[in-house]
Amino acid sequence: MAKHHKNTTQRWSTPQWVLAIGLAVFAIATLAGLVVQWPHSSEEPKITPAYQNSGYAGPLTNGEVLFTRPAKCGATEIGVTSEAIPEDKNPFAEKHCTQVIVRLTDGADEGTYTALESRHMPGEPELHEGDSIKLIHSHGTYAFQDYDRTGPLWAWVLATIVLIIAVGRWRGLRALVGLAITMVMILAFLLPALLRGGSPLWLAVTTAATVILLVVFLVHGVNWKSAAAMGGSLVAVAIATALSGLAIDSTSLRGLGDESNLQILLYLPELDITGLMLAGMIIGALGVLNDATIAQASTITELKRAEPDASSWQLFRNAMRVGEDHIASMVYTLVLGYAGVAIPMMLLLSISGRPIEQVLTSDVMATELLRSVTGAIALLLAIPLTTAIAAVTADPNSRDSGHAHIHSH
Repeated sequence: MAKHHKNTTQRWSTPQWVLAIGLAVFAIATLAGLVVQWPHSSEEPKITPAYQNSGYAGPLTNGEVLFTRPAKCGATEIGVTSEAIPEDKNPFAEKHCTQVIVRLTDGADEGTYTALESRHMPGEPELHEGDSIKLIHSHGTYAFQDYDRTGPLWAWVLATIVLIIAVGRWRGLRALVGLAITMVMILAFLLPALLRGGSPLWLAVTTAATVILLVVFLVHGVNWKSAAAMGGSLVAVAIATALSGLAIDSTSLRGLGDESNLQILLYLPELDITGLMLAGMIIGALGVLNDATIAQASTITELKRAEPDASSWQLFRNAMRVGEDHIASMVYTLVLGYAGVAIPMMLLLSISGRPIEQVLTSDVMATELLRSVTGAIALLLAIPLTTAIAAVTADPNSRDSGHAHIHSH
């Protein structure tokens, strides 16, 4: 008895062709943007001389706290290295300060000792025996810069990686690779290009598009679900870009309420602060937009598999019920995420005695509000857009795995 095998591979529909061509155009434009804007090592960033005297310049030296002792304030041995443990040169003076004896564990003065001073002022670190710290060397003396968090930090990172792989398995591992690609794009392309005077707008758009084009297929497989999410994400990034630019222009934001931006003006005066704000809004919206678009495309895929004969309108309508719940939760995520970052400034403004309207419209608060508002609007538009794309391009034979399922005959 002859066996008949049904060929489940179908020709692409018109919407699928439109989506494929659109993604190809986006990919070519993004590649061209990378080539044109890639930073060249021959172009040096224009940094003011003041940067060399800041706490950001130069390597840091590792040290270990040996012990602490009461001491006279302003002792001459503070910050000076010696071959032996520094002695207290004022043993009978009033001891209102604390000396912290540190052994340097690397750098040019490795193996020598120095003393740090604590005047017990607010914000000063509380150093204890055995603490690993970072010191900065300036004008012949050492000073405390930061704690050495290398060990604990990497332990937390490793625990997170293990948990992601344990829960997400191969999908989780691919997500980690996608995250690595994202960080490489930011560190190797976006930041160096910004330092060399590139356009923050186009650099951020190119970075976002590159991440979407590389990561979505890698993490979620080469299928129509991923293609729909990718198309929705790319259009959503364009929407977020336009909204963010319009928000900054219409509200005359300067970004000077942020201390980091003030330091940019001091050390990198040729950079455009409002442009950096725009780039931050674009990159900041990328994660939540990608999350929402993937969720909607996945919903459409499962609905189509469960009911292959469902029309595009039925798929869209049913998936939007899920999308409405997603919208509510993601808006909270956006607003509370930015509000959490702004809590210290909100505390300061809350005791200013100004009316709430003046507080909310101040530069720093307006910046955080507009980050939330523009991200929320882009999200609200991205979800129905992605749902519509996925509904008209859904393949009932698609399987949610990491293998390719886009075929054309």
